Amino acid sequence: MELVALEGGTQCGTARPALGLSTEPTRVGVVLPVHDEEELAPAALASVDRAIAAVSDRFVTIGVVIVLDACSDRSSELVAEWQHRSVRRNGNRSIEIVATDVGSVGHARKLGCAALLQTWADAAPETIWLATTDADSEVPHNWISSQLRIRREGGQVWVGRVSVRDWSGRSAGTADAWHRQYEIEYLPIHGANFGIGAATYLEAGGFAELPTGEDRDLFERAVALGAVIRCDPQVRVVTSGRRQARAPRGFAHALTSIEAGIRTPTVAEPELTPS
Repeated sequence: MELVALEGGTQCGTARPALGLSTEPTRVGVVLPVHDEEELAPAALASVDRAIAAVSDRFVTIGVVIVLDACSDRSSELVAEWQHRSVRRNGNRSIEIVATDVGSVGHARKLGCAALLQTWADAAPETIWLATTDADSEVPHNWISSQLRIRREGGQVWVGRVSVRDWSGRSAGTADAWHRQYEIEYLPIHGANFGIGAATYLEAGGFAELPTGEDRDLFERAVALGAVIRCDPQVRVVTSGRRQARAPRGFAHALTSIEAGIRTPTVAEPELTPS
């Protein structure tokens, strides 16, 4: 499915590349915020490694910025170890670690994008693509290559769906209830599966420093600009179904709200017959 932003809205259809839009991105930046994710971050980082390795275009430069946001566990140590291993195995990528204590995913994403744009300050924004995910999520192997493809076809913003890794910590019926609601949702927006051209990012004003909802906020500003929106429901990021939220009113909160709405069937009392 392809989505085209038209006069502040979206519709299904086939998009043509925007006039004057470069179709050859030469730099891809990945931003991954981390807030106390020592258990899940290693799998997230490994999935980014696989997605980078799957990019076959040797003329594309890839940069990764990990933003450690108010971490009090071993996340920073694990990220540093991954950086060392990844750079040693793959010298064709740059990895930067940035630390902040703000405790805001919007601030973290903004900081990561700013670091990439500063690193590539000599490049035209039209040649840069920014992709974001989360430290409790695993991207598929074609995550970056799919975004590069839609960028070359004229896409300016990428939005992708998610699936949940493990429902074992949730009440019975939560998974079914979520699937029923989620699969009919027209255009879900997730910072864990989001991409945007740097020129559009800058024109829209970038990520706002919000504790939650920063992804949809940026998306709506890009739509208001008339950006070309693309998505592929098959390129899904696997994310956590945990209860303990890292962002207030984020994905974990949404799952908890759905779980709370499940009606627990009551056991009918036996009918009494006259004696």
